Amino acid sequence: MKAESHSAKTMQTVQPVAVSNRCAWLLPLSLVLAGVLAYINTLPNVFIFDDVPWVLKNPRVQSLSNILEMFTATNRPVLEVTLAINYAIGGEAPAGYRVLNMAIHILAALTLFGLARRTLQLPKFAHRFQGNAHYLAFMIAMLWLLHPLNTQSVSYLIQRGESLMGLCYLFTLYSFLRYATGEGRRWAVAAVAVCWVGMGTKEVMATAPLVVLLFDATFIAQSWREPFAKRRGFYLALITAWVPMAFFLATIVNSGPDASAGFALEEKLLTRWTYLLTQAQVIVEVYLFKAFWPSPLVLDYGWVPAIPRDTPSGEVMRLFIANVLWQGLVVLALLGVSIWGMARRVWWGFLGMSFFLILAPTSSIMPIADLAVEHRMYLSLISVVVCVVVAGHMLLRRMLGEKAPLYGLTILVVLVPLLCLRTVTRNFEYRTRVSVWDSVVVARPYNARGWHNLASALNDEGRQEEAMICYEQTLKIVPSYADAQYGIGAIWLERGELEMAIQRFQAANELAPEDAASHAQLGKAFLLAGRLDEAEHALLRATELSPEYGRAFEYLGLLNLARGDLPAAIQLFRRAIEYEPGLKASYFNLAAALADEGQWQDAILVIDSALSRAKELGLTGEDLQGLKARRDRYRGQALQAPASP
Repeated sequence: MKAESHSAKTMQTVQPVAVSNRCAWLLPLSLVLAGVLAYINTLPNVFIFDDVPWVLKNPRVQSLSNILEMFTATNRPVLEVTLAINYAIGGEAPAGYRVLNMAIHILAALTLFGLARRTLQLPKFAHRFQGNAHYLAFMIAMLWLLHPLNTQSVSYLIQRGESLMGLCYLFTLYSFLRYATGEGRRWAVAAVAVCWVGMGTKEVMATAPLVVLLFDATFIAQSWREPFAKRRGFYLALITAWVPMAFFLATIVNSGPDASAGFALEEKLLTRWTYLLTQAQVIVEVYLFKAFWPSPLVLDYGWVPAIPRDTPSGEVMRLFIANVLWQGLVVLALLGVSIWGMARRVWWGFLGMSFFLILAPTSSIMPIADLAVEHRMYLSLISVVVCVVVAGHMLLRRMLGEKAPLYGLTILVVLVPLLCLRTVTRNFEYRTRVSVWDSVVVARPYNARGWHNLASALNDEGRQEEAMICYEQTLKIVPSYADAQYGIGAIWLERGELEMAIQRFQAANELAPEDAASHAQLGKAFLLAGRLDEAEHALLRATELSPEYGRAFEYLGLLNLARGDLPAAIQLFRRAIEYEPGLKASYFNLAAALADEGQWQDAILVIDSALSRAKELGLTGEDLQGLKARRDRYRGQALQAPASP
């Protein structure tokens, strides 16, 4: 084709960077060492944000015996299996999870290296890149491996779903390439099998069969018809991976009103069209911009819709012109050029189309609560890196001739330490909950959720004054932020400032009247203030909203103790433990209430139950000693008690 042709003169002036078979292994080894160097400092990092519900509070991953349940109860079972393996080996220690995340990313880079090298050696490129295939593939893989924009997919533990899916995606392409170039049907089987695995990891994998087809048409086939004519059976097998994915996608799209993804979000303030327009902003201002200038990097952008749903009709056009117009034109231009290039089956057309196809599930018309998230660029970043490396190599070759590879390697030597340093410094920001949320509010000072999460992290570290300031900042940005009122109330309650706590919990209840936790904490504050009737009203309301909310029953038990009704208190403490077995105070209170009733044996059984759950209850050495001493005392009392008639 004309776009791919080269003159004999140009081809003769190209001096390849020779890589002998004896030292070729140094290139992948360099990738491994660079990946370890860039991410080794993530090992001490703690669990943050969604890591907690996915790992620490997810009973499925806490036993390998739950693997069957994982494949029937979640849309990402393969991800959960890997978490379960980590949990089985190291429990809740983060280091093991970090090591696996790092290994997955390095394996993905090695797969990309092999894919790029073999692609550049295809007959499609004649002799244009064959002599420099190792060198160019190494540059592509190294720059992508160390790119700071990928830190969220590696350093943020639960985004293993993105990097693991990326590994499956790349290996599917790599296996297909080896199959299509005549290396045996075992590679076709491998491509299909890995594609199936990827479908159980993350939904973006649904685009893999389409990208494989475009890859085939661009780099291997001689026409659009050839892939189906020569490899029809392979493609029929490959698209079977859509069967489980169809179920997973249906689960997301039809999810309830509390879902974070799906068209159910249209019931809120995020229509599919608003989401599409907003993605034009995000693709240009975040994804593409930070591919070239990766700073600042942000865990939670708190991106607001380009045109909110409740915008008056007279304001829509003004907001469209101000917020979306130029970004939309950029996206449309890039998409149009990509389609044109793909129609001509040229390499940059494939890269452009794969960029948009990979982003399509998260950055098109299906609303997702988080409008801008860096890890969505994990695979699409490859298209940008390849374009820069290949186009840069072609430009240097035209300008410098045989010296082009030397200058290219010089640029790589400069970029690698810069990218590695930025990646390492970003990893340090993930070290603690406070550090990561502090980086969020510095970069996005109007992100209310960022301020709230920073406040929560500070409070957990005992830095209450700083936490109060951050909660107040949250309310300045979003006065209706109920959780911030709740957080301030909890601090006042812990300090014993009961009236201040009551005011804040009442404010939280007004903002979120269906929140059982706010009603329960309000009831506790009333109880400590001696306002028993008001406490009972608030606590009963909490149990109406959440009939199995153990803490509300615990507080009701304390209320009945205050009223001297021991039998009622005993029943309520039992219900609290039944609904929430991890409520330490309920065991202590139940045992004491039973002892006061003279039910010594029952009190001993409660203490034995608490001791058997020591880890789950978070019992300290002092707690254990106290419980054992109390149990011995109850045993003595039981021996002295008169026999029942």
